[in-house]
Amino acid sequence: MSELGTLYGVGVGPGDPGLVTLRAIEVIQGAPTVAYPVHKQGAESRAYETVSRHIGEGAERLPLLMPMTRDHARLEQAHADAAAALIKAAATGKDVAYLSLGDPLFYSTFGYLAERFPGQIEVVSGVTAASATAASLGLPLAAGDTPTVIVTGHAYAALRDALTMGASVFIIKPRSLTAASFDLLDKEGAWARASAAIELGGPKQRLIERLDRETAAELPYFAVIWIKPPEESR
Repeated sequence: MSELGTLYGVGVGPGDPGLVTLRAIEVIQGAPTVAYPVHKQGAESRAYETVSRHIGEGAERLPLLMPMTRDHARLEQAHADAAAALIKAAATGKDVAYLSLGDPLFYSTFGYLAERFPGQIEVVSGVTAASATAASLGLPLAAGDTPTVIVTGHAYAALRDALTMGASVFIIKPRSLTAASFDLLDKEGAWARASAAIELGGPKQRLIERLDRETAAELPYFAVIWIKPPEESR
């Protein structure tokens, strides 16, 4: 596979074009092929829209299907198909840039593709939603010895443990929060310390400084919840 070009995992941040790093722009501008995930055929890609102005006119645009499902078999097939497309695009030494919202190695599909790519891989880090949310609210994500825990909405046990330890808790994919998790947040009085960010960096960005259960249950896909630590643990 020595003829394969380099596969770059390029973090483009949470969606704000101003938070794209200079290194990311440099790689995107020089890539013969720019790949990016879409949740269904013909769908738009927020990662692509964030950096589309930097893609060369002659570059190939390569949307890769990454369905929003918990079906393991469907995901495995999607990852295999996407990796095959990247390998084909990298033939004869051509580099490929794969765009990831946030950071390519932080809850990103890029990790699954990199595992299947037999050539050279380089990663360009990006600003994560956790950092961008704290910056937008003007509050420290964590300070002193306070632990910071990042969980998905589906991870009830991890959420329970994080609240128990008095951590600064960041919930990604909050649409997958279960009724049990909502009840847990009620029991722990977490809503009094909860904030949310919606569509960070985009034209529809909205910050909710005081979040409640009803509003949290209606959050869209591109949203995150931040539960600040209790006063006694700060």
